[in-house]
Amino acid sequence: MTNAILTGPGCVLESVQPKFMVSLLQDDDATGEMPQQQFRQRLTQEILVQTQQQWVAPGVYRKQLAMSLQLMEKLVAMHDPGHLALTLINQRLQHLLNTESPGALHYPMLILLHEKFVARCAWKEKALMQRGLTVQAGNHCEQIFTRWRAGVYDTWSLSRRCFIALEELRWGAFGDACRLAGPDVATLLIDNLRSMATEYLALSIHAAPATRHFYHHWITPMNGKGEYSELLSWMGDWCDVDKHPVCWSVSQRWQNVASGMPRLCSAGRLAAAMIEEMF
Repeated sequence: MTNAILTGPGCVLESVQPKFMVSLLQDDDATGEMPQQQFRQRLTQEILVQTQQQWVAPGVYRKQLAMSLQLMEKLVAMHDPGHLALTLINQRLQHLLNTESPGALHYPMLILLHEKFVARCAWKEKALMQRGLTVQAGNHCEQIFTRWRAGVYDTWSLSRRCFIALEELRWGAFGDACRLAGPDVATLLIDNLRSMATEYLALSIHAAPATRHFYHHWITPMNGKGEYSELLSWMGDWCDVDKHPVCWSVSQRWQNVASGMPRLCSAGRLAAAMIEEMF
């Protein structure tokens, strides 16, 4: 990918920033495969330029925890991430407190940040509950599918458009509602999402929702368009080939499809599988 990320594919995806904030605190074992690591390094350099933040020599930034913490805190202040990002940041800060030496220079910073983010996460949860989670989720879902219908995600193949839309929802207000609302509300939201995703996939391939197609029809880019594969692979770096075979096959284009990926797949089955694996 030769285009800049934040002015190219990243500019249309709201989930890029919160995911990057979380990834700043991940250790080397959680950064994924080499293509994902290389993409994250490029994204880091772009964000450093954007935020005018100083950094260390390329390739060793992950070992500089203090700088990662400073950049993460600055980005959170700039972008106000959702409940999922704050929760994952909290979990990672707690893990670092449990594993880092209390004598380390950055340990006091860890303590202060953890206290700050515990309070921020609690405030965010309270604010979300007061605003009406179901309404917020419905508005967010409609917004994302409107973008899909308008062609915002047309750079990607059919199945990857769906994956992108679901990731946008997972990191935003829709995902917050699914996690914070009661199980009955979450079930209602997921059922509606499954119906909408199935409808949009079926319309995209000009077939009935139950009509099965070979998987490559879902994965191959439309009209010979290129894809931002590195971005997609990085967004799907949470996927496990055995636990999330469909999402893994859709997002990790540089790999072969997983054995759990159906070779014949309808819009309904594809949408249901990705939603089940993601939510």
